[in-house]
Amino acid sequence: MDDISVTRINGLIGAEIGNVDMSKDINDRTIEQITKALAENGVIFFRDQDLSADRQRAFARRFALPGAKRAPVADAQITMIEKEEQQLKNVGGGWHADQTFNEVPSWGSILAAKVLPSAGGDTVFASLAAAYDDLSEGMKTQLETMRAEHNNERVITSMSLLPQYAGAKAKVVKATHPVVIRHPITGRKSLFVNRGYTTHFEGWTQEESAPLLQYLFQKCERPEYQVRLKWRPGTVAFWDNLQVLHYAVNDYHGERRVMQRVSVSGIRLDRAGCTAAACVSQP
Repeated sequence: MDDISVTRINGLIGAEIGNVDMSKDINDRTIEQITKALAENGVIFFRDQDLSADRQRAFARRFALPGAKRAPVADAQITMIEKEEQQLKNVGGGWHADQTFNEVPSWGSILAAKVLPSAGGDTVFASLAAAYDDLSEGMKTQLETMRAEHNNERVITSMSLLPQYAGAKAKVVKATHPVVIRHPITGRKSLFVNRGYTTHFEGWTQEESAPLLQYLFQKCERPEYQVRLKWRPGTVAFWDNLQVLHYAVNDYHGERRVMQRVSVSGIRLDRAGCTAAACVSQP
């Protein structure tokens, strides 16, 4: 296979990838090129793909961070993300990174469009690395010594209001991560907090944490750090949860939207090359 093409969408985040057919077996060189493009751009988009659930799982299992094993079959399960015509609330309609409440957060998310509304239903992505770069040196120094708790309790409560999750039993899961991490591929620093799951700083109360967290959330969500994906049939998005937030825009009431997602497992963030002061030694 020839080299992939990488077309940057803006100066801070996002690229479209060409010369890749996910319906076929992909060689190691191409996987390395896609990994590099993802790490450098935060989120990458593939157009005109004919991607079955089996091929999506197979594609996801080809990726792994340095020092991590490639995802076993159990870690490459398909999740259907749906909004029906009668629903007003969608899934993912708030800024977040996937699964940061886990001790080992997801590295990548691969989302394929299956049913789209006639208009709307875009997804917006924002660069946590760009947000970190624009902080003052004093703020960077302080944050690099800090850790924060992430948990899924608020999201469980919100999701329980959706008909497809009515009666479902979900476990509250929490984990503590460095507030600043280094990307294990590029070495670039980024913030690692998000409005969906980050609740407070380690050793601080939620009340004490709220003003600084709100500042960081607003910083991360600024328009200049964003790229907006307009889905069309055959579009696949692959984003890096270590350096990117996303937001599913809920502007298509009365129409159906169905997306097919698979996650790529990550590594413990204490091992991700983060600033030593915020790390805890792992056995």
